[in-house]
Amino acid sequence: MKKVLLALLMSILALSAFGFDKQEEVLDGLRSGDYEDVRVLLEEWEKESPSDLDMMTGWFNYYLRRKAESKNVVGYMKNGQYGIYSQTIYDDKDLKTGISYLDKALKKNPYRMDIHFGKISSLLHAEKYSDASKAITDFLKVYGKNKTEWYWTNNAKFSENGWNAEEIVLGSMQDYCSMFDYYADRSSAKKALDGILKLFPKNVIFLNYLSYYYSSGKEYDKAIEVLLKAYKIDPNDYIIVGNLALNYENTQNYKEAEKLYTIMSQMDSEDARIYAAEGLERIKDQSNH
Repeated sequence: MKKVLLALLMSILALSAFGFDKQEEVLDGLRSGDYEDVRVLLEEWEKESPSDLDMMTGWFNYYLRRKAESKNVVGYMKNGQYGIYSQTIYDDKDLKTGISYLDKALKKNPYRMDIHFGKISSLLHAEKYSDASKAITDFLKVYGKNKTEWYWTNNAKFSENGWNAEEIVLGSMQDYCSMFDYYADRSSAKKALDGILKLFPKNVIFLNYLSYYYSSGKEYDKAIEVLLKAYKIDPNDYIIVGNLALNYENTQNYKEAEKLYTIMSQMDSEDARIYAAEGLERIKDQSNH
């Protein structure tokens, strides 16, 4: 189930393909780019069922996609490197209109997780980081008050389908953390991370993202402080160990870096051992033996 939900998430907000004729028709129209036909279908659907949440997500998809363009652009990527990368460009007015349908749907049922995720994902893909950060914190406030009774497309109830809401939330938040630009919009990334860690303070993955936030701003001491908390929680997580070693290396604390790279070199993961060997090679002339 997790893979299914994450697949839906990555496609922004997929319409259901579980047997509802109008949804099938709308989905087919969106896939083929027949936006005028989709508009007519949605108008008919809205006239028949003006309160249907999935009709509202249909309008969202229509407005999101009808003018979207994929372009190769030159600039700084989210990892801070400069180069050519692919970017989907959305029409700002259409994006705003589409989001308004999701907001209307969430007023009717704030526990439709797929609608929250569609809103967050679309804003992140459109690089509206401040709005995305707010959408994440808004969702987490609702989730913090209700961790069990959640719904998906067609109002499918999590509890009746055996779906684990927390597992889906954790996986989705990890995806969102990877989509922020930690160089261009640091404040939005930090607000989102603060909201996530308020609910999941001992999750080493989110602590690692927080450390990346600090290290991307060259605040290596703060990154080390966060990573030490994560290391105490899970000393066998080689990503945490490697990032802690690297941040010590960045502060020229080669003694601690060497110690951690050595620990990492003895871990089961081949990737960890390769990374550790590279780190030890870099600092061998700097370390005090």
